Amino acid sequence: MEDLYFKNEEAKLIFGLVVLSQKMQMDFLGIDYNHYSDKKIAEIWYSNIKDVLIDSKHKMRDVALDNLEKLYKGMKH
Repeated sequence: MEDLYFKNEEAKLIFGLVVLSQKMQMDFLGIDYNHYSDKKIAEIWYSNIKDVLIDSKHKMRDVALDNLEKLYKGMKH
């Protein structure tokens, strides 16, 4: 199904990582308890998003990647 709000997955992820925060961000990015209790789930989630963003030319790419790193570090503890 076509996304009516975002031009692509990259823009959607950047929005979720840069604009949203707390529970809204977690819900939007599909983060739940399992990401904090299972390191493998967290690693797969992180890798999938990083793969989309790493070659991005979006002007908020670096902010999104920094926020992704912060979320992931919180999952690893």
